[in-house]
Amino acid sequence: MSGKLIFAYINVKKEFSIHVVHYIRQDEKYIQGIYITNGDNGQFRTYRKDRIIAKFDNELDANLYDLADNLEHALDVLEATIPSSKSTSASLNTFDIHFTGFKQADKQRLIKLAEEKELTVRKSVTLTLQLLCVGYNASIKKIEKAQGMGISIMNESDFLNFLETGEILLGE
Repeated sequence: MSGKLIFAYINVKKEFSIHVVHYIRQDEKYIQGIYITNGDNGQFRTYRKDRIIAKFDNELDANLYDLADNLEHALDVLEATIPSSKSTSASLNTFDIHFTGFKQADKQRLIKLAEEKELTVRKSVTLTLQLLCVGYNASIKKIEKAQGMGISIMNESDFLNFLETGEILLGE
């Protein structure tokens, strides 16, 4: 899938921001794509559709969006998407993760962190994989394979947040 989506988004930390995403894929719950800021190369991100406050046709309209005028709607979106204590992956026997696109030292550091939290680290994209954590040099073929299998994809910062809070933010 290709294209560009422009939207106002509120994350679980109650941070509001405008996102311009060149998306790769979307399903019923998520939009996954490349989020580009300040002219950099961008980062692969996953967004929950239910946290999108508004969509825009162009960046000018997005920049004119006034959160204060739409605060009630934004708070409703946030309240509806706050994770409950009942929503955990405890029903699964293991939580499988694979790291790709990282320098070896970074990958080993992330593997160690994952294993300390009793996650199962896989050496490849498998049918039992719940999460693919992608670095700056991730293979597009591996990302496409994971997407085709319905595996969630996140970057390093989202993974570190997951380890800290137990919440899978999947971008922002």
